[in-house]
Amino acid sequence: MTPETARPLIDIHAPVAQALAAGRPVVALESTIITHG
Repeated sequence: MTPETARPLIDIHAPVAQALAAGRPVVALESTIITHG
C-alpha cells in the first residue's frame, strides 16, 4: 500500500498533512497500547 492508495482509507487532518508536506516530523500513537498497557 502506498500513501496514494491509502489516502481514501485514512483520515489525515489538515495540520498533520501540512507537517508531512513540509517534511516536519509527525508522531502517531496507537491507542490500543494505552488501553491494554
